[in-house]
Amino acid sequence: MADKTGQLPIQPVERPILCSPYEMPDLHWLYDTKTGEPRKNPGRRDAGYWYKTDKVGGAQTKLFVEEERDDIELVNAVRKDVNRWRESKYRGASNVTKDLLSHWASADRPRRLFFCQREAVETIIYLAEIRIPGRSSRTLFQDFAVTDKDIQQLLKGERPGFYQTATDYFPTLIDPSPDASILPLQRLGCKMATGSGKTVVMAMLISWAFCNRGVNPSSTEFPNAVLVVCPNLTVRERLQVLRPEDAKNYYIEFDIVPTKYRPLMQKGRVLVTNWHLFNPQSEHEEGGKTYAVVNKGPETPETFAKRILGDDLYDRMPIMVLNDEGHHCWRPLSNGDDDALPGTNGEGSEEEAEEAKVWAGGLDKLNNSNPDGPKARGISLCVDLSATPFYIGGSGHPEGRPFPWLVSDFGLVDAIESGIVKIPRMPVMDVTGLPDPKYFKLWETIRAGLQPADFLPGKARRPKPAVVYKYAEGALQQLAGQWKERFEYVERATPGQEHVPPVMIVVCDNTDIARIGLSEDQRRNTDGASHAGRHRG
Repeated sequence: MADKTGQLPIQPVERPILCSPYEMPDLHWLYDTKTGEPRKNPGRRDAGYWYKTDKVGGAQTKLFVEEERDDIELVNAVRKDVNRWRESKYRGASNVTKDLLSHWASADRPRRLFFCQREAVETIIYLAEIRIPGRSSRTLFQDFAVTDKDIQQLLKGERPGFYQTATDYFPTLIDPSPDASILPLQRLGCKMATGSGKTVVMAMLISWAFCNRGVNPSSTEFPNAVLVVCPNLTVRERLQVLRPEDAKNYYIEFDIVPTKYRPLMQKGRVLVTNWHLFNPQSEHEEGGKTYAVVNKGPETPETFAKRILGDDLYDRMPIMVLNDEGHHCWRPLSNGDDDALPGTNGEGSEEEAEEAKVWAGGLDKLNNSNPDGPKARGISLCVDLSATPFYIGGSGHPEGRPFPWLVSDFGLVDAIESGIVKIPRMPVMDVTGLPDPKYFKLWETIRAGLQPADFLPGKARRPKPAVVYKYAEGALQQLAGQWKERFEYVERATPGQEHVPPVMIVVCDNTDIARIGLSEDQRRNTDGASHAGRHRG
C-alpha cells in the first residue's frame, strides 16, 4: 500500500503480531488504501482473496495496486455457524467426536494445537457429520447462515441462496467430471498458510474417522480407510507419519488421540501415494514390466481402484481422500488456445495441466468404483489442504480465483498476525530503503528482460539457470545480508532477549536453478528432489 509520498514502507508495522496462535483472532491490521497507514481493527478479518484488475497507478506504485480484494462468502457464512457450534460444545456430534474436539482444545496439552488447525478440522467435521447428512436438527439451532436448502444447492452445483453476487461464479461442494454420466466428486477445501501445520490437520481428520468407526465398526458413516494423495515422492515420505503403524506417527507424537482411543487407530488403514500413480497403466504391463504378448485392455474403474488401493482398502470403500497441496488438482474450464501461464510464455503450463488432469481424473475413477454399485460413491469425503487453493493462469478460470469448494481459510497474513509463521521481508532500494518494484515480482521482471539466447532449446522456453541466477543474485545477496545481520544480532542476545533465529528460504522454479552456486556436496543432496512448482502467494 502506498504511503503519503506515493511509495511503500518496507514494514507497515513495528510489531505485526496481534493475536495468540491458540485462540480465535480478535484483532487484525487494516491498511488505508490511499495512505498505507495501518491501524488495529477489532474482530477477525473476513476471509477473502485478491484478484487482478486493469487498474493502474503511478510508475512507483503500479505493481502494488493492480489487485483488488473480494470476500469468500461460503467461508464467512460457514465460519459463523461453526463458531456457534463450538460455543455449544459441539451439540449434535457423536460422543467420540466431542471427546476428540475437547481433547484438541485443551489448554493443558504438552503441545497445544493452533486455533487454525482446530478450526479447519471443526469445519470439516461440522459439514461432514452434521450438515451434509441432513442432521441440522441435532444442533437444536433454528437458523443458520448456511441453510439446509443452501447445503442441498451446494451439493447439486447450484447457486446457494446466501450468495447474491450476480456472476457466473458461485460456491459449490461438488467438482463434477466432464463426463456427466458418473457421480460427481464432493470436495471440501481448507486454506492454511504454509507452516501452520496441515499434516497435523490431516492426522486429526484421520483420527476422527477411525475412532468413530472403531466404536461403531458395522457402520459405514465414518470411513476406516484413507488415501493421502501428494504432489511428489519427497512429500510422500514426509507424510508417512500419518500411518498409525509408523514409529513416529503424529497420533502419539502430537497427542492427537487420547490414550483410550489409540487401539482403535490400528483398525484403520492409511495409504500415502503421489498423483503419478493415477497415470493409466499400459495394457502390456504386468508386475511392473512391459511385455508385448500381454494385452489386458484398458483399465476399468474397478481394476484402477484395486491397483491404487490394493484389495484391503478397496474392500473398505467408501474411503476418505486427503489431497495434500490440493491446488494441483483442478479441471480446466475450457480447452482454449491460450494455455500459457501469465508471464511464463507457456512454460510449465502443459506439465501442470497434465498433472491436474491425471489427479482429478484418478479421483473420479476411485469415486465411481465402489463395489456396491454405480450409485454408491467410492469416496465419502474428499478434503483439499493447501496454502494456495487458487486457479492458475492457463486453467481457463480467472487467474487467482479460489476453488469454489473452499470452506475454511487461515491465510498467510492471519498466520503472521497470530505469530505462527515468520515475517517475510523484501529486498529494498539502496537509496531510499523502500521496497524495489523490480524485486516485488522478481520472476516476471527477470523473464521480461531475457533475450532469445537466454533460453534453453525446446518448445518449453525455459531460461538457462545461470542466466536466471545472474539477474536474481542482487536480491539474494541483499536478503542474505539482512539474514546475516539478524543472525549475528540474535547470537549476541543475552538471557531474556529474543533468541529466535531468522530463516532464509529460496524457492526456485526447478532443481536446475536451485543447484546453481551450490558446492558439489550440496548438489548431490538436491539430486532426486522433485519440481516444486509455482505457488501463488
